[in-house]
Amino acid sequence: MTSSFSGEERAAGSLRVDVPVVVLNTFHSGLAIARDLGRLGVRVIGLTAHKEAYGNASRWIEYRHSPDSLTQPRELLACLLELSEELSQRPILLPTRDHDINFLISNWETLQGQYLLPMLSPGPMSKVLNKDTVAIAARESGVSVPRSVTATRADELASARLLKFPCICKPVYATQWRKPGIWDAVGRQKVRRVDSLQELEAFYASFSHLDPLVSVQEWVEGGETNLAIFGSYCSADHEVRAFFTARKRLQSPRLAGTGVAVEAVPIPELEQPSRRLLRRLQFRGISEIEFKRDERDGRLYLIEINPRHWDQHGLGTAVGVNLSEALYCDATGQPSPTMRQSSVPKTWIGDVEILRYVGDVLKGRVPARDLLVLFEANKVPSIFDWSDLRPFLAVLRLLTFKRLGNWAKRK
Repeated sequence: MTSSFSGEERAAGSLRVDVPVVVLNTFHSGLAIARDLGRLGVRVIGLTAHKEAYGNASRWIEYRHSPDSLTQPRELLACLLELSEELSQRPILLPTRDHDINFLISNWETLQGQYLLPMLSPGPMSKVLNKDTVAIAARESGVSVPRSVTATRADELASARLLKFPCICKPVYATQWRKPGIWDAVGRQKVRRVDSLQELEAFYASFSHLDPLVSVQEWVEGGETNLAIFGSYCSADHEVRAFFTARKRLQSPRLAGTGVAVEAVPIPELEQPSRRLLRRLQFRGISEIEFKRDERDGRLYLIEINPRHWDQHGLGTAVGVNLSEALYCDATGQPSPTMRQSSVPKTWIGDVEILRYVGDVLKGRVPARDLLVLFEANKVPSIFDWSDLRPFLAVLRLLTFKRLGNWAKRK
């Protein structure tokens, strides 16, 4: 079953849409928020420092150029306060990156008087952003977590000898490796797999002078399709009000990367451990919890939690669970429609990401059979949409200019 109200019915008057939504950044996550709410009649204002962001062209986004939460936080704060005065009410403010969350934490006292912030307050949110703290909460909730060690200097890496390699090396806070300089030092990867202590020590030496804090976690055996996702919205009473489940089909880099193809499919065994963890964290807001099933014993292990909208959250809407609508209803004091995930699988395809994946196939880095997912039914493109074509056309234009620019440099 899908939502008990169709989008047309909600837009026709049963949903009060007088509270606008302000979205920070207009790439995959921001664009999907705007489409999920704009089609219901909600006014969505997209703020971003990136003029090339494809969401800026969407019919559902009122695009405004703004300072960036990472590089110009003071200027962004001033921009948001000016915008709230212009709107003459408290709009809902939604982050789409961890940098945005850090910005909101730093300016919470000022912003909460001007905006509705349907998310955790600074103290609890800071704990959720810390992978070590989340791992402790997971164990206390009866959720399996891979063994790990945390190091703050080189000599502490010796404790990793107690782990079984291969391992995953990753930041304790996701934003650590996104800082200027360190992103290139770690190979522009969110995580890095290392097959030995010696490889770990060499990799650590390449970036630790920029930020020495790191987590080393045992690798959970299995491929991309062993990665499972529980996406949900929790209300202020910390209860899950809407959720859907999915599994990864393709990601890049293959063993530890970003989703390229993600399939929404019912995975009942994810619900109870996810609910327990969210309740333990006293969570509020949108989140994505990622698990991995160990192919050796079939056990599900917690990998991470993203406490915000993520790239593929719009896939939920395609199978009857509009998380942004559930959030909007809760934030504005309205009853949310009952949402249940359809049993018909649908697959989110990252439009730009799949093009890069095709390039990897042509270079022999990944098998060509991976691209068979493109010929399956029930695909949900991340950007292409017949009713909102301009973002896709903006991507094509940008890719064309880049190709011409590279050609000119070679000449």
